[in-house]
Amino acid sequence: MGKRIAGVLATAGVFVLTNAGLALAQTSYPPTPSATTSVAGNSGGSNDPTAFTGGRIGFAVVAIVVLLALGIAASVVSRRRSARVAG
Repeated sequence: MGKRIAGVLATAGVFVLTNAGLALAQTSYPPTPSATTSVAGNSGGSNDPTAFTGGRIGFAVVAIVVLLALGIAASVVSRRRSARVAG
C-alpha cells in the first residue's frame, strides 16, 4: 500500500511540476511595466473569469484530477474489501 501511495504522490508531483513549468514558459519574466496600471477585474471593464495569473484550467486538467481521485478511492475501497474478505 505504501508503494502505491508513493507512486501516486510522485506522479501527482511530476504532473504539477510539468504544468508549472509550462505556465512559466508562457510568460516573460520579469514583466515589463506598461503605461496603464489598471488591474483586470477591478476596473469593471472586462468580465473575463481568469485569475490574476491569466491561466485557465483546461478540461484535461480537471479530467486528470477527477480520474486521480477516483483511482485513489478505488484503491482504498479494494484494500478494505480484501481485508474484510480475508478476515
